[in-house]
Amino acid sequence: MLIAMLTVALSPALLAQPLDQQKADAQREVEALQQKLEDSMERYNYACERLSETKGAIETNKEQISDAEAQLAVNKGRLNKRARAMYMSRHNRFVDVVANSKNFDEFLVGLDLTKKVSNQDANLVAEVKAARSQLEEARSSLENQKAEREAATKEMSAAKSAVEGDLSSAQGKLANVEEQVRQAMVARAAAASSSSSRRNSVPSDPISRRTRPPGAPHGGVVGVAYDQLGKPYVYGGSGPDVFDCSGLTMYCYRVGAGISLPHSATAQMYCGPSPAMSELAPGDLVGFRNGGHVGMYVGGDEYIHAPSTGDVVRVASLSSRSVTGTCRPD
Repeated sequence: MLIAMLTVALSPALLAQPLDQQKADAQREVEALQQKLEDSMERYNYACERLSETKGAIETNKEQISDAEAQLAVNKGRLNKRARAMYMSRHNRFVDVVANSKNFDEFLVGLDLTKKVSNQDANLVAEVKAARSQLEEARSSLENQKAEREAATKEMSAAKSAVEGDLSSAQGKLANVEEQVRQAMVARAAAASSSSSRRNSVPSDPISRRTRPPGAPHGGVVGVAYDQLGKPYVYGGSGPDVFDCSGLTMYCYRVGAGISLPHSATAQMYCGPSPAMSELAPGDLVGFRNGGHVGMYVGGDEYIHAPSTGDVVRVASLSSRSVTGTCRPD
């Protein structure tokens, strides 16, 4: 479906349509594709976060195995010393157990069966068994972590391939649409250019000069967000000069509150409690398209976000979007 979208050209029938309609149709198509691209990018970021978490869990398990092996070695040494001491004390029945055991496991079973060892000996045996059980559990956990890591790596690779393909196709499609619309509108180019220049001129009260609301919770992050207004959207950008959507919120919380957020719109929705829409406070994060996009609520009916390629960080109306998630990072 995506390939079909990307290969559609403006046919002669479309060129016969009113120029305004052609331009509106092309803009809607490009905007829809940009949203699809951003969703793919955020899925890639989320896959990277999962892979990073899995690597950390594997390292933790390695440390647990090392600790269990050290404990097992200690307890084996203690038990061997006790066995030698009992041998030297001529505990004949215990010596029979040692002599008739082919390996360490049979030795432990033999000790259980004789039931002639002291409480101290029994405690040593129990400690060795517990250490061995801990080692086995740690090894099993590590194998599970390896499987999770492999799955996360495959997910990341697939997401990355989708992003690269979509991005390349989108750039080609955008250039194609813009060129064909430009050629179709050549007769009115001067008038359209003048009109477009007036519409896109900097307003007397530009968004980059908006004042930050005083005294609001997380006022620091809101202030930082207002300071970024007008800066361009660039995929993967996390400041201080360019941003993508999750890069903007990540930067604002790091600079304004000292809170570290993942570079993923999806993952950021799990970084704190989820307030109800009626309880939103300035600084809360608002998510859209089920994790495909994120912005920062700044009060009233407004939020600040980095929209998409070709746009800049701006203030937008919250009621004009369908919010699919909220988060108050802590």
